[in-house]
Amino acid sequence: MEEHCKIILTLQDLESLSGSHHGSLGDDFTDETREIAVSFINLRPSCEILILNPGDIHFNFGKKVSAKFVNAEKMALFVATLGPEASEIINSFREDPFSYYAADHLASLYAEALADFVHKKAESIAVKMGMKISNRYSPGYCGWRVSDQKLLFAAFPGSPCNVKLTEGSLMYPVKSVSGVVAMGRNVSFEPYGCETCNDKCLNKLIKEI
Repeated sequence: MEEHCKIILTLQDLESLSGSHHGSLGDDFTDETREIAVSFINLRPSCEILILNPGDIHFNFGKKVSAKFVNAEKMALFVATLGPEASEIINSFREDPFSYYAADHLASLYAEALADFVHKKAESIAVKMGMKISNRYSPGYCGWRVSDQKLLFAAFPGSPCNVKLTEGSLMYPVKSVSGVVAMGRNVSFEPYGCETCNDKCLNKLIKEI
C-alpha cells in the first residue's frame, strides 16, 4: 500500500463543486426541490482512495476498460458514499410520489458530484507524481464484471466508508459509488458519452428508440 486516504465532506462541499441542483427537475419545481434539498443539509459524504501498482490486483476489466489501463503506472481505487442517512431521507418522502422521486433524484446527483470530487482528488495525487489520469470506471459498466466489486473492496483495509456488499456485489448504502482510475504519464482522459461505450445499457436503448 503506497497511499490511502479517507475524506469526510459536507453537502455544501459537493454543491460548491457542481453548483446548485435545485433547478434540475425544471424551473416549475425549483422551490419544491429547494425545500427537499434542505433535508440533506446535514449529510456527511465520505470517500476512501487507495493507490496501488497495476500488478497488485488483477481485475477482470474486459476489453474496453483493459485498453485504458495498458499504460497505467498506478491505479486509484475508490469507494464513496452519501451514507445510510441519504436512504432514510429519501424514504421519509415515500407517501408523496413527486417528493420521493425528487429526493431520490437529488441524492443521485449528489452521489455523482461526490464521484467527481474523488476523480479530482485522484488527479491532484497523479499530478504530484508527474502523471495524468484516465476516466473513472466502475464494476458493472463498460463490460467490467460487477463481481469484481469484491476484489476492489478486499483491497482496502477494513470496510471502506462502512459500505457493505450484497451477495450480488451491489453496494449498501445505495447512494454509493466505487471504481478505479488509471494513472500514468501516457494515460489519457476522454470526454464522457455513450459513444465511448459499446454496452447496450438502458440509456443507450432509450436513445435508440
